Amino acid sequence: MSEKEAYIDFCAHTPELPLFLQPWWLDAVTHPDHKEWEVLLARNKKGEIEAVMPFVTGRKWGLRYVVTPQLTQYTGVWIKDIEGETATERLSREKRLQNDLIAQLEAKKIAFFDLKFPLTYTYWSPFFWAGYRQETHYTYRIDDLSDIKQVFAGFDYSKQKQIRKAQEAGIVIDFEMSDDELYDLQCAQLDERGSKDVLSRELVRSVVDVSRSRGQGLIARAKDPEGNTHAAVFVVWDKHSAWELISAIHPDYRASGASTLVVWEAMQQVANKTKAWDFEGSMIEPVENSFRLFGGIPVPYYEIYKKNKLIQLIELCKK
Repeated sequence: MSEKEAYIDFCAHTPELPLFLQPWWLDAVTHPDHKEWEVLLARNKKGEIEAVMPFVTGRKWGLRYVVTPQLTQYTGVWIKDIEGETATERLSREKRLQNDLIAQLEAKKIAFFDLKFPLTYTYWSPFFWAGYRQETHYTYRIDDLSDIKQVFAGFDYSKQKQIRKAQEAGIVIDFEMSDDELYDLQCAQLDERGSKDVLSRELVRSVVDVSRSRGQGLIARAKDPEGNTHAAVFVVWDKHSAWELISAIHPDYRASGASTLVVWEAMQQVANKTKAWDFEGSMIEPVENSFRLFGGIPVPYYEIYKKNKLIQLIELCKK
């Protein structure tokens, strides 16, 4: 059995493993771009898997790289919990397992490594000792959706006002939008901004289709009485959290309040399916402000990276 096959079997018997580390998700975000994902596994003395590190691999300038795939908040290292373990025992085990993963990684002669790690990952010292570096990022989360009225009460007044404005204008929410319509709406928004950072249509189709087919994804769309689409969001979830992965606003309707209403309606749809809502993070100040006004609390996570000397030289020459 290959390591990838062993990992697929491990995932099937490990329900606590997050959505972004699931093989079906990794397939969905890599196959449209003709990329591949790999996984490193670390085991205990009994041969049981206790730590995993999936990632996307590819080549540029003939050099191998490792990255987190698009539309994926993180991959990185995930370590299985052991019931009854003390804090000291946990750290010792984490160090041993991570050293194992790092040794496997170094053996692959990766020229460029850049992964975002899960929110639960807090002990990155083994990577530091191995010559890796990290940047701290923040996502914004509402950790408890169980009392949806309390969630609304936690919104800033400006967000509540936008929701009421959209409702009074007759804007309604449906969940029938196609992946192509979502893609076109996002392209219209990005074109208006002059942005070139557009996802591929095939990638959007892939993740929307597989998430919906598994009952773990939806597109919420806001439309006015004339049938015009104002805004939409694409959301995925597992039993631990929902993630707002794609949001799009029609340039002509930015002030209608629909972009806030559609998020609120999507939250209500998933509140009985998962525990938390994750705005999927942003270090862009205006975007951060919007997430914060929804009552999102900043939660740190790590981006860990390493570049070999050739990559560093190439980057230096390009300056």
